[in-house]
Amino acid sequence: MPKAFRDTCPVAWSFHANTSRWPFNTLEPPEMPYADGFFKEFPQAESSPLPPARILAMSLGEAVTGRLSCRHFAQASVQLDELGTVLKAAYGVQGKVQMGALEHLERPVPSGGGLYPLEIYVLARWLEGCQAGVYHYVPLNHSLERLRIVALHDSVVSQLFLGQPYLAGAAAIVILAALIERTTHKYADRGYRYVLLEAGHVGQNINLAAVALGLGSFNLGGFFDRPLAEVCGLDADREVVVYAVALGRPALTDRAAVRLAADVS
Repeated sequence: MPKAFRDTCPVAWSFHANTSRWPFNTLEPPEMPYADGFFKEFPQAESSPLPPARILAMSLGEAVTGRLSCRHFAQASVQLDELGTVLKAAYGVQGKVQMGALEHLERPVPSGGGLYPLEIYVLARWLEGCQAGVYHYVPLNHSLERLRIVALHDSVVSQLFLGQPYLAGAAAIVILAALIERTTHKYADRGYRYVLLEAGHVGQNINLAAVALGLGSFNLGGFFDRPLAEVCGLDADREVVVYAVALGRPALTDRAAVRLAADVS
């Protein structure tokens, strides 16, 4: 008989059990105001507007069918408008709608309480017209803020992601970080569940947009948390990395071969 969840993974079980809802704890906790704003910006950083996003003409069905994990990237550049299209489809501001007295910014994923706790960073390696380094995406005006210029060599990138060899030719790695308090100030501990669900929505948007642009993508849940946060310049006690997606041009056209690790014989 299989062992119980609580016995095999006690830490995960403890979190799950303590954020479960029961009849006696279904009332939302008193909501405290969140004082730090809902869009992070770096006023001292050099900011560059991204080109307008492309219109993705591929059907949803074709994009879903075409999605796969690319483990063979060509060491080839990606254009800025391609990256911008992916970022806008992932988490950008799509438009505005008036809801009573409030103006609501429409975004491409659902978010618990409409709080949108995620921030997107880009480890840029081979982007046309963009120096290698670390950038922050600003969805309000569809731009990139340059946080630091640094060469992100294959060995460094592989080490950050638990030694995975598949990222050698990736042109960029999109990092999803979360300011957890944006959500937990309203939903307490259960808000962490909502943050992780939201990151999954964003990751799939990146995958589908990449397919529509002819790019490869590889989703990354394995990484050294604090070192990766340090590379992005994050205060890891407040803003945590929850997910990442590598982007680039596939080195192979065969769907089976591109999925396999480069060192598979």
